[in-house]
Amino acid sequence: MVTSDEEITRRLTETDTARSARRQQAATIVGALARRHTELAGKLAELERELGEALTAAGDVIDIPELSAVTEVAADDLTRWRDQAAKPARSGKRKRPNTTGDTTGTTNPTATAPRAARQVAPAASEPAGATTAAADAASS
Repeated sequence: MVTSDEEITRRLTETDTARSARRQQAATIVGALARRHTELAGKLAELERELGEALTAAGDVIDIPELSAVTEVAADDLTRWRDQAAKPARSGKRKRPNTTGDTTGTTNPTATAPRAARQVAPAASEPAGATTAAADAASS
């Protein structure tokens, strides 16, 4: 016996309703856990910053190995927290420095030439007109 169109529609709707409820539940749980994770990660970062500051401030009176021994906290963790506190926070994308100071779009050959090819002032022991082979190659 073949199932009627209405029965097929009813079965699909029933299946879709159950699936939609499970999808909604999964999305709700993941969203809530992600929000908790973000909140806790922020608190953890703040706590690690405070630990680093405390370790840095105490560095003149107690070193990491001794702190590790008396607190039973791994020296690697203490070192990581201290070192992270000493690093400045990263502030977005780094900009390339303008080393030539030229904003016209032309290049300064002295600033862009490889260091070995740049002409150097003659040393006191060289005759006044002496140049190096690299400087000769750079000027041609």
